Amino acid sequence: METSGSTPRVWITGVGAVSCLGPNVETLWQNVLADRSGIRDGLGRVREEFLTPSSKNRALAFSVQAAREAMKQAGWTSLGPDDGLIVATTTGQILEWDYEFVDFISGRSTREKFREQFVNQPLGELTASIARELGHVGPTSLLTSACAASTQALALGAMWIRQGKVKRCLIAGAEVLCDLTVEGFRSLQLLSLEPATPFDQNRKGINLSEGAAFVALEATATAPLAEISGFGFSTDGYHMTGPHPEGDGSYRAMNAALKVAGLRPQQVTWAHAHGTGSQQNDLSEGLAMSRLFGGETPWVSSTKWLHGHALAASGALETVLVVQAMKAGRVLRTRGLKTPDPRIPVKHLTEDLNMTIDHVLKNTLGFGGANAAIVISRPGARA
Repeated sequence: METSGSTPRVWITGVGAVSCLGPNVETLWQNVLADRSGIRDGLGRVREEFLTPSSKNRALAFSVQAAREAMKQAGWTSLGPDDGLIVATTTGQILEWDYEFVDFISGRSTREKFREQFVNQPLGELTASIARELGHVGPTSLLTSACAASTQALALGAMWIRQGKVKRCLIAGAEVLCDLTVEGFRSLQLLSLEPATPFDQNRKGINLSEGAAFVALEATATAPLAEISGFGFSTDGYHMTGPHPEGDGSYRAMNAALKVAGLRPQQVTWAHAHGTGSQQNDLSEGLAMSRLFGGETPWVSSTKWLHGHALAASGALETVLVVQAMKAGRVLRTRGLKTPDPRIPVKHLTEDLNMTIDHVLKNTLGFGGANAAIVISRPGARA
């Protein structure tokens, strides 16, 4: 499978993941099928036994493990100078310096010790660390656009391939849980101590989580897992932390993704929502989807009850799940949903549905009005 007309196709050929649900994609998927949530005390932490023993910091350990899984499935033994690497993160290697910073300004640490650790502060250090571990010297980019970042990274990778900038591209989303992030979200009164229940009338908030997800993209593939057929962005800038109440920016991003894919809304089999479980996000996103699909949405669901909200990594992690679901022919319901909010006019599943999945619209929202959406298509579903 190669091209359609003069525009290169963008194939997903490998996926990898480390999450609160396991050290690899297969364990993640089996826990999904078994309805096991990885949320404990409101957070989705990666257990130490999930990680290969290493001296690497947590963010880098997550990333290298997931990257090698994706590369192995794609059949990549190494990365060459013409391959791309795009990393999405909001925390980077924060665990290497945040406590040292507090100790320093409190007078409990020396300037020399602080300087030694603070070199990990720039977000680009995680990207550089991943590149060194993988031996990557080709085109590289970093995206830090909040929770939309890895969905945007997948779209940027697709554009690089379509433009001929690279023939292969490794897309990464990586996050670590840290006190700064957790307490920041707690101050916004957005956190739930129970597994999140997206779209439920009684939803109480979100569950922050950590981990890494990698997706291998190629211009040519003999046995692709899926295709990134469309992508769209928007920035509504309505509020620093809240989405536009009618989901205007989200609507525009999803509409653009369908146009790039050359699809009518009615051709979408399943919409995998951002669906964080917060009051504003779910209502805004539901209204945007209802507008996009003309009041008759495809099946809409969120998987965050299972794995939590991994911030910048969420789009890549959920793309991994979409690929697995597409391969299995299984549309995933929203776990935890008991009483759908009547103000959210979308179509929910009460059980997983076994069927051929042709096209999935994967939507993502981020703080500051950053919106991104991609269309993931089954190989052979597009002419």
